[in-house]
Amino acid sequence: MSIVPLQSVEETSSANTTEPVAPASTAPVRLEASATTPEQALERIPGLVSGTDWQTRSTTGAYSFRYLAVGDGNVTLRRSQMRGYVRGTTAPDDSYVVVLVLGGVVSLDLLRGAGPVAPGTPALVPTERRSVVEARNHDAVMVHLDRGFVRTVAEERHGLPAGGLHLDERTVPTVEAVTRWRQVLESARRVLAEHGVATPAWSDATRAVAVAFLALYPPRAAEPSSALWAPRNARIRRAVDHVHDHAAEPIAVSDLASVSGLSVRAVQESFQRLFGMPPSAYVRSVRLQRVRGDLLRLDTASSSVSEVARRWGFAHLGRFSAEYTTRYGEYPKTTLHR
Repeated sequence: MSIVPLQSVEETSSANTTEPVAPASTAPVRLEASATTPEQALERIPGLVSGTDWQTRSTTGAYSFRYLAVGDGNVTLRRSQMRGYVRGTTAPDDSYVVVLVLGGVVSLDLLRGAGPVAPGTPALVPTERRSVVEARNHDAVMVHLDRGFVRTVAEERHGLPAGGLHLDERTVPTVEAVTRWRQVLESARRVLAEHGVATPAWSDATRAVAVAFLALYPPRAAEPSSALWAPRNARIRRAVDHVHDHAAEPIAVSDLASVSGLSVRAVQESFQRLFGMPPSAYVRSVRLQRVRGDLLRLDTASSSVSEVARRWGFAHLGRFSAEYTTRYGEYPKTTLHR
């Protein structure tokens, strides 16, 4: 896979050059660096990737490090190559980061005991908590996607609210999604080589990358805080997952209590604390998201609003239409005919 070739980086250069990035999300981004000693690399790394507590050392043979990032504020294609060992701590920032290991050993979540990333399989860096990453003699492609940009595409494609997303790095992407991801990245690389960044072709390419990313890690509405992922909320997470997995089926609070192993009262109090709404309202919220996603994707010639609404459990079409219009600022029929 030839994503972002590094031939343009001088192998003998020890300079780290970073072009200023304008505030606009579509401003060009280009970062280059190389190093031949661990000391040089430690000077470069903080200016290239977010994180703290970086350490690096030689392994076998001569130490070397090369890094290149090209793109804009929405999407950058990056490649990192090191003959050596590196370790650091990352924390959530403004980007989602997908890693594709081409060689060597890379681990993205040592704090949780995760093993090395399988070569050739995309892996998402944890999005909502700190993680310890480690690599040895690695060659890896990274794609950085601006969270705001991804949220915009998710709203258009999936009907999710613009306030944020929850993406689970533990999701195992489908074979089809991985194949599409690799194809889209290769296409984006060609666009960079042939047209550059500040072009309509690159704008289309970044959108395709975001769409392929959302296929790798299908989104759900963002939780109000990271509290849901605290160990003490492990049981209520089962109830939340049940809602998302069975949104088209009848769901009673007693069902959520049974799934989570909590009492009905505990489930009600937990949903109110975490989401600011009772379980029934949360279920309707998820169903509205699914309806909007379908209305945005389906063909008007073969689908109707009533069919989609009933599919997701809305029996009273008048109340459904009122709820939908209040939430999304337009009638469901308007969404279907976009």
